[in-house]
Amino acid sequence: MEIDPSLPDRHVGSMLSGEEVERLREAIGWLRENRGLRLKDLALGCDSAEHTIRNFAYRKSHRPDNTFLGKLYKYLAGNKDLLPAERLTADAHAPDSSFRAFSRFDLIKMDLPIAEGDLKRVFDRYSGYYLFFRRSYRPGRMSVSWLHLLPLSPKMDLSKGGLPLPRFTLFTKYPNRIDPDAPRSYIVPGYAITKNSRLYFVGHHDGELKFFTLTEPPSARFTYMQGICLFSSADDNQPFATRLVCQRLGPDVDRDDWEDKIGIFPVEKFNKAFDNADIVTRALGDGGVLYESDPD
Repeated sequence: MEIDPSLPDRHVGSMLSGEEVERLREAIGWLRENRGLRLKDLALGCDSAEHTIRNFAYRKSHRPDNTFLGKLYKYLAGNKDLLPAERLTADAHAPDSSFRAFSRFDLIKMDLPIAEGDLKRVFDRYSGYYLFFRRSYRPGRMSVSWLHLLPLSPKMDLSKGGLPLPRFTLFTKYPNRIDPDAPRSYIVPGYAITKNSRLYFVGHHDGELKFFTLTEPPSARFTYMQGICLFSSADDNQPFATRLVCQRLGPDVDRDDWEDKIGIFPVEKFNKAFDNADIVTRALGDGGVLYESDPD
């Protein structure tokens, strides 16, 4: 049924039937498998306790309180870039928009064209976790994000159309301008391809495109990649471009161990917190951040 998201959280939760509550639970599983999100990310997104969403996801809680259910429903329904809308409807088991997206990208693959070997190269060589360094558009700050280039799912049926486009998620934390102690975050999902010794990442957040490109390293054994990104600021949506450096962490890394290394840091704090600060700083150079309003 149609639910008005402007209603109070508890009211929205009370309107959810048992079947709709179960679809919320299934949506959590879909996001974890297809978007690489963790329960902590979802708890932060819907402003709920992590243990509450964990108990719900693992069926330790059949039906949590209506306030939590309302928050979770509003968050999932309002993030159509992460979760296809039909995952919350009665047609949740029908082919969803992620498969339609693959169809659109299949057309792109035909136009480029992208060879199967190029897709396999991304999965085999670059899947894993990275720290994503760039200069912040906030003066005197360094931004460190968490990049996950998802591996090929072992459940994927390749007999019906070959390899899909590799997917990624980029997790970013930043302080609120008014209250620095109130952290905010967002997640950029998207697709990655390789062509002519470049890795191209195309993602979006709230409908705003996020692009970045990395130069492939000459060897399969590497730690760093360099490139450039074209983003828009979280404060005023002003587009900006800047250099970036990605540090490979490996295929099996727990983000909890790196949580205090994700965010926006004053340069002095960045230099103390990261042993490789001099390497990253030299690679980023002194070019700073280029804004749309810059004259050159």
